[in-house]
Amino acid sequence: MRQLKILVIDDNRDNVIVLKALIGDAFPEASVLMAFSGQVGFEMAEAEDPDIIFVDIIMPGMDGFDVCRKLKASTDLADIPVVFVTASRGDKEHRILALECGGEGFLSKPIDEQELISQIRAMEKIRHANILKRNEKIRLDSRVRKQTEALKVAHARTLKLLKSLEKENEARKKSEKALVEAQKLAHLGSYEINFKTDKINCSEEVLNIFGVDSEQEINTRDCLLSFVHADEVPGVIENINKVMEEKSTADFIFRILRQDGEERIINMRMIPQFDDRQDHIGNFGTIQDITRIRKTEEEIRYLSYHDYLTGLFNRRFYEEVLIKLDTEENYPLTLVMADVNGLKMINDSFGHAVGDELLQMAANVIKRGCRQNDVIARLGGDEFVIILAKTDAETAALIIKRLEMLAAQEKIYGLKLSIAFGYRTKTRKEESIQQVLKNAEDDMYRHKLYESASMRSKTIELIMNTLYEKSNREMMHSNRVGQICEKIGIRMKLDQDEINQIRTAGLIHDIGKMGIDEKILNKPGALCDEEWSEIKRHPEIGYRILSSVNEFSEMANCILEHHERWDGQGYPKGLKGEEISLQGRIVAVADSFDAMTSDRTYRKGLAQNEAIAEIKRCAGSHFDPLVARMLVEVVHTEMVH
Repeated sequence: MRQLKILVIDDNRDNVIVLKALIGDAFPEASVLMAFSGQVGFEMAEAEDPDIIFVDIIMPGMDGFDVCRKLKASTDLADIPVVFVTASRGDKEHRILALECGGEGFLSKPIDEQELISQIRAMEKIRHANILKRNEKIRLDSRVRKQTEALKVAHARTLKLLKSLEKENEARKKSEKALVEAQKLAHLGSYEINFKTDKINCSEEVLNIFGVDSEQEINTRDCLLSFVHADEVPGVIENINKVMEEKSTADFIFRILRQDGEERIINMRMIPQFDDRQDHIGNFGTIQDITRIRKTEEEIRYLSYHDYLTGLFNRRFYEEVLIKLDTEENYPLTLVMADVNGLKMINDSFGHAVGDELLQMAANVIKRGCRQNDVIARLGGDEFVIILAKTDAETAALIIKRLEMLAAQEKIYGLKLSIAFGYRTKTRKEESIQQVLKNAEDDMYRHKLYESASMRSKTIELIMNTLYEKSNREMMHSNRVGQICEKIGIRMKLDQDEINQIRTAGLIHDIGKMGIDEKILNKPGALCDEEWSEIKRHPEIGYRILSSVNEFSEMANCILEHHERWDGQGYPKGLKGEEISLQGRIVAVADSFDAMTSDRTYRKGLAQNEAIAEIKRCAGSHFDPLVARMLVEVVHTEMVH
């Protein structure tokens, strides 16, 4: 996997150093590049191809907006997400300018570490999505080029053959074998109509195209027309009559129904044939099966305007159609922004396959709840937009209510689908459609603040229940650790809120194991080194899950730290002594005591006095001496199960 590379551009060296330090703390694996002017930053972006760019707005010479515009104008650099950094938290004008010049994010000074982490995670997703989109475009362009080349080759061969037919009929007969091979290659056949006999002579490939065994089945005009799709017959007759009247070449495309019932699309070229006296004695030309070509064109056209995951329109289509719909005849024009709540937690806890299922479910709900002519697009990630032409705010509110009711009926892994909606309506030409979109997005985020919090809390409960279903042993272990933590908290005379919190922390300390393979969790024997490495990821997974939930955010650090050691030899961060939170130190002792006294399939649990002796031995190295002493007192004075 490529190392995360972040470029910081600011003319103030202190600001650059501070931001680099914050990024380094949050993402120690990341490489942070520094530039102290806009021009140098742009040149460094060209040379280094960073994944994310943080740029100060106000700089001498080339300011942040100039840097962003120049980046977005470059084909090679346009997909790098740009985050503007400013000292003014509520600077609405700068935010609007940042969006207009193509910026993806906005960060205010002083920089909040959690906000910085969220921005970097979001920008990583945008960068990844942009790269996928660019690669998809390259793939489609390559496919179009190949198809175009194939068509050119087939067309060139066809023209060459037709020229040969028109110049000298006898020469065509001599090259009949080569013609047959070329016809098969291009799904192209030739025919000849003789007015004197009123018969049609066809090549073998024409028979193949129509799905018939003998020339007699299509050797007259009426026989041929019997294969033409009923809707296409009038147009075909009109084109044939035009050739007869104007005595000029014509090309026409129509559908046929073969004898086996399969529908094909064919291109028929009809050329008048004259004798030495210039009398019109017949027609000749080609019939080509272009069904595959048409389907390929339609597939390419579909992929270029649709989201591959949900089948909805993509951002490209949305941006193009919004310009077309932003006209007075479509006012009132309502834009609805929708955001799927809890996608990140679902991805972190259950995997991206379930996250994709959640997005597909949301897309289907929105399609079912909207009207036939409403435009629905996925902008990327968990965001959707709906364009409601000729729709006022009152009607839009009813549509959103219907969507919310439909969403509430859907569940994934026992969790109700939750989508936050926001909308705004444009009624006058003078209003900026982009500002209407921004206002709809702001409205959506106001709803999301409440709805996301509620859903995340429910998701935590669901994750723990799912973990317990994966491993009954984990459920019993978590309950015991929670009880021990509570008793230690009481022994240390913590206040009731702290006791409740430490009990909950003990109960959910292993929530990160949700992201660990069930086979490893329930393995009957000892774990190998690779499996232990996988297990050791669970504090970080648990931290990611809990840190996004307000009511659990204070516990997130505790969950991250419950395998740290007093002597600094623990994981994942190697914290030492009181660098580890008190909650983390309490959970560590309770977790270890219960693990030592519990039976495993590959070993018998220690007796309580043996486990206490081990706790005492490790006090000051593995455990906080005070907390270890509290555990010993709890075990000696209370019945611990």
